[in-house]
Amino acid sequence: MEIHEINLQKEEKTVRYTHINLGASSVCIMFSGAGYNYNHPLFYYATMMMIEQGIDVVHIHYQYETNLLKTHRVEDISSLMMEDIHLVITDIFKKHTYEKTILLGKSLGTIPITLHLARDEIFREAQIILLTPLLTFPTIAKATVFIKQQVLLIIGNQDLYFHHETIEELKGHSVQVKIIDGANHSLDIGYHTGQSLQTLQTVMNEVKRFIF
Repeated sequence: MEIHEINLQKEEKTVRYTHINLGASSVCIMFSGAGYNYNHPLFYYATMMMIEQGIDVVHIHYQYETNLLKTHRVEDISSLMMEDIHLVITDIFKKHTYEKTILLGKSLGTIPITLHLARDEIFREAQIILLTPLLTFPTIAKATVFIKQQVLLIIGNQDLYFHHETIEELKGHSVQVKIIDGANHSLDIGYHTGQSLQTLQTVMNEVKRFIF
């Protein structure tokens, strides 16, 4: 296994990503949340699972202002993020050929997946995993409903972005929905350690079942 930290230059800005290279034929590209990065439990264990199953992993390290969701439209946020993400994806597929691609995003990271990447021809056969997507934003909800790829969506019913009507609509499409009772936006059960660890195990089991 080789771990490469790559810096790509875009004018005066540096876009960084980590490529965990097993020499695999499959890759999982991960998109972190605004304050939930790859050292946090959901990404840490999802990364471990991918490596365990022999899948390459890419972590895209983007950095934006803290209140991005409060100050910008989601369409503009997606376009801003795609400027960075496009550089990374172009670099990855220029250097490596993959037969299978998995897109895994949480919260902020689900915005470019739903609004842009799911519509990209290069990802038309990709498997898509959406953790705690921002379903209270109509643009995100609508785009998620019309994704044509295989989709696994996991969200807690105590998440501030949980939207019952959208969830019911998604169940009528090809989206696989897992609702975690009592879970918040971090997919934790308040400050209950044992229950939160059980939830983490549930999420990892769902991800593994979906992919394999």
